[in-house]
Amino acid sequence: MKVAVIGAGVSGLGSLKVCLDEGLEPTCFESSHDIGGLWRFKETPEPGRANIYKSVVINSSKEMMAFSDFPPPAELPNNMHHSEVMLYVRLYAEAFKLLQHIQFQTTVVSVRQTLDFAATGQWDVETETRDGQRETRVFDAVIVCTGHFTQPHLPLGDFPGIERFEGRYFHSWDYRSADDMEGKRVVVIGIGNSGGDIAVDISRVAEKVYLSARSGAWLVSRVGEGGLPADLVGTSRMDMMMGKLFPSWVNKMVENKLNKVVNHKLYGLQPNHGFFQQIPLVNDDLPARIISGRVQLKPNVKQFCGSTVVFADGSVIDKVDVVVFATGYNYSFPFLPSALQAKSGYRLNLYKHVFPPALTRPTLAVVGFIHGLGAINPLAEMQARWATRVFKGLTKLPSEKTMIKEIEKDTVTMHQRFACSDRNPIQVEYVPYLDFVAEQVGVRPNLLWLLLTDPRLALNILLGPCTPYQYRLTGPGQWAGARQAILTQWDRVIQPFKTRVVPEPETKPSSKRNIIMFFSGSVACSTKTKCFLPHNIAKDLKYDSSCGSDWRRFKENPEPDRASIYHSVIINTSKEMMCFSDFPIPGHYPNFMHNSLIMDYFRMYADNFQLTKYIRFNTKVLQVKQRSDFSHSGQWDVETENKDGKKEKHIFDAVMICIGHHCHPNMPLHDFPGIDTFKGKYFHSRDYKTPEEWRNKKAVVIGIGNSGGDIAVELSRVTKQLYLSTRRGAWVLNRVGDNGLPLDLFFNRVLNSVRRILPFGFFCGLGERQLNRRFDHALYNLKPKHRLFSQHPTVNDELPNRILSGTVQVKPNIRRFQGSNVEFDDGSVVEDVDLVVFATGYRFSFPFLASQVVTVTENKASLYKYVFPPELARPTLAIIGLVQPLGAIMPISEMQARWATRVFKGCIKLPSVASMLKDIQCKEETMAKRYVTSHRHTIQVDYVEYMDEIAKMVGVLPNSLRLLLTDPRVGLNVIFGPCTPYQYRLRGPGKWAGAREAILTQWERVAQPMQTRPCDEPQCKRSYAWLLMISAAVMGLAAYINRNSLPSFLQDPAALLDKIKVYWPAQ
Repeated sequence: MKVAVIGAGVSGLGSLKVCLDEGLEPTCFESSHDIGGLWRFKETPEPGRANIYKSVVINSSKEMMAFSDFPPPAELPNNMHHSEVMLYVRLYAEAFKLLQHIQFQTTVVSVRQTLDFAATGQWDVETETRDGQRETRVFDAVIVCTGHFTQPHLPLGDFPGIERFEGRYFHSWDYRSADDMEGKRVVVIGIGNSGGDIAVDISRVAEKVYLSARSGAWLVSRVGEGGLPADLVGTSRMDMMMGKLFPSWVNKMVENKLNKVVNHKLYGLQPNHGFFQQIPLVNDDLPARIISGRVQLKPNVKQFCGSTVVFADGSVIDKVDVVVFATGYNYSFPFLPSALQAKSGYRLNLYKHVFPPALTRPTLAVVGFIHGLGAINPLAEMQARWATRVFKGLTKLPSEKTMIKEIEKDTVTMHQRFACSDRNPIQVEYVPYLDFVAEQVGVRPNLLWLLLTDPRLALNILLGPCTPYQYRLTGPGQWAGARQAILTQWDRVIQPFKTRVVPEPETKPSSKRNIIMFFSGSVACSTKTKCFLPHNIAKDLKYDSSCGSDWRRFKENPEPDRASIYHSVIINTSKEMMCFSDFPIPGHYPNFMHNSLIMDYFRMYADNFQLTKYIRFNTKVLQVKQRSDFSHSGQWDVETENKDGKKEKHIFDAVMICIGHHCHPNMPLHDFPGIDTFKGKYFHSRDYKTPEEWRNKKAVVIGIGNSGGDIAVELSRVTKQLYLSTRRGAWVLNRVGDNGLPLDLFFNRVLNSVRRILPFGFFCGLGERQLNRRFDHALYNLKPKHRLFSQHPTVNDELPNRILSGTVQVKPNIRRFQGSNVEFDDGSVVEDVDLVVFATGYRFSFPFLASQVVTVTENKASLYKYVFPPELARPTLAIIGLVQPLGAIMPISEMQARWATRVFKGCIKLPSVASMLKDIQCKEETMAKRYVTSHRHTIQVDYVEYMDEIAKMVGVLPNSLRLLLTDPRVGLNVIFGPCTPYQYRLRGPGKWAGAREAILTQWERVAQPMQTRPCDEPQCKRSYAWLLMISAAVMGLAAYINRNSLPSFLQDPAALLDKIKVYWPAQ
């Protein structure tokens, strides 16, 4: 029996292999030069064919998208990049010798019934080669596998004024990469998976991306609970049964769980349909892009006016450069007779989405033209298995009348069950559909039989993920390896993570050390002179043309002895926690700001308080030394040099040093034997700017601090492979906390008090368990030896997804370099490495100070409260911002400056030298006990503890008890709310009249930047299953209580009915 298979994508290859299994003679016609269909990336889109963009990673995990008798290699990542999907598809084609049955560069022009079709069921298939040669051949059956992502749907008629749009617009089908989007304003229309991916991708380089969503979407992550692939968790047959019994309850439970991760209403994502009514948006990175303001949700576009876009809520965006229509696809089969393309509602008139019911002979099947909440491969393969059995006459279809009635019934059910449209007409419930087709083929697993004969396997099928191997256990096409494939599926899930040996954590004895869970990244900012102005004792000298320190305007070329950032840097602390205490960040600013917005805020701050007139730009300090009469006057000689080389000497009554600690890169090359032989390029993370230069290269990033994590994630989007080398591992935190709120807003004074009570190890354990619920650090090879609060944590929202998709591979420390090869401590070797980035931290020093003033040894400086040199005769020199807090640096620097100026004026006296030295030693010992030994942990402080300590000396520590009595609303906010800087302006020196209002409105400023799309509440469908279950339970309980009367009731039920009638209302 000769079968024509049209298309050599995954559906076509599966159909081809099934035909061979059934002893048929298939010929596959593929219009392009290669297999793979959708998954074959093409630099230039080819009309009439599916296309993908460079960054595509499959949404289904490898075990769920596998062909049922060909498990993916264990070493492949769980969520594969499109290139790895193509690798798997090629392995499949080679393993079953499919290529010899494919005619490439051959387009099917038409498929027509032969004249004797009623008797033979045969088809005339006309094809055309690339050279224009046409040929017509007769086939006994046809399988259509052309998919539904080939004809872009561009509904320009729905968008008035688009013909006059002054920018560029195109369909997502044409999108390849964000290379030409840098600095542009972009609107993406449509919030399906392509729309979400493209918005995120472009947002990394564009000025701003607006994501326009007409109906919103439920957002799910590829990374499920514990870091396992999300589609392996909660997708078992048991879960399906619960969903059938209690659909409304399960729907509500899922929505509540998703809202706990990201509050969809707060983020502007809330759709007006329930979770199971439409395929959800799968995207791990979108919440972080929204909370950082790089992507802004908007309602539907109302009209275009030149380069202006007007949205349905009346909001307007000017100067839009690009519009991407992620508006789905049309579907058509131009080679089929029009009679076979009739529709039922929005869908094609196909029995179970496969067979045209009107054919006198069922010898044509459409395979893979379907959409379920799961992978397409198993669905298409199962359809093909059914089709071939029907072709051979081994399985019979119902009558035409029955099939038409079934199609009408399925159409009504689909429209009730799903949010259908002409763009979304082929929706099915994944497991029920698979089970139905499997029943027709005779391969549905018999759970009851398996429970009796093979309980271990049965429990895997009932409680485990519904992987495709389950449909190879029995019946036609039975595969001997199916049982083993099911029992080893979790081994293959775990295998790609095994790239670094994870040590057991070191435990530290419990102690009453001061710990608070405030988290930040490697950010620092020089304190502004505004703090000093009331005292008229300072000028700010900067060897630079602008204010901002670390956050100064991004520069392509790092400047010696100055802090430098990379283009994509977003701050790790939220705006309410990092702002200056009397100058809230504007409400419309995103919660986690891009470096450019931080600079905007600093400029507003400087302008508001007229600080720039006190700053001498482009002026370098050469020397700061005590005057000869220092013991009497406390004055300093300060020598400076401007950009023209002119030197000046000044006399100052006091000096504040605010140069930060991210200026001098730490490059420990002596720890890496053979680095001098390395043939590639290496540099410190300070010199990293953008990833484009390293496209399709192999890169190693050494160090897993915040810079190392950020750079590894960013490079992994363009490199061939990225290896992240870590000596100790790290605990990884999200910026995005529960309900999508900034994580650092959840930690308050109550939590700090609880921390004081609990033992250190127990408190760490609570935090570690919470982090491991997000993803298992041991599974991801990130688990460190140390406890959570024994090292500065790494803040990164995207790293787990990059590890899951295999684009970042975690490795141990490097043992040696050999030419272009890198050998790691576990003996593994990576060859042909092009780039090594040393994200190995910084050293700090004060070259303009005499060594007897401040001595720096191994990144340690002896300073009282990290501010004052203890042995100066006069306390007129202060180091500001030389701390590494578990929290934001800006409020700490400001608080230090407020303390310093009070000391300079004599309003506050420092303790004796002996007391200060004792305090310094105590802090060093405490730090040594708590933290891992590292040059990173020499200036570590806990945010609230340290702020309160300094605030108490300044006289501005909020009195919580008094506030509860006099202003309970503010008191409750101070105790139970986030410890925002405004709390230190409620009383004492520098009291600010706006502090109370700033505290009471802080949550409004958190929500404001995300209130960009109005959301409707989802329409829930009622379920009466609960009522039935409760009724059954009541009846069962009644039967149990009256069990002794049951036999008599069964013999004479009328007697009981007579008793009940007494309680009925009178007629």
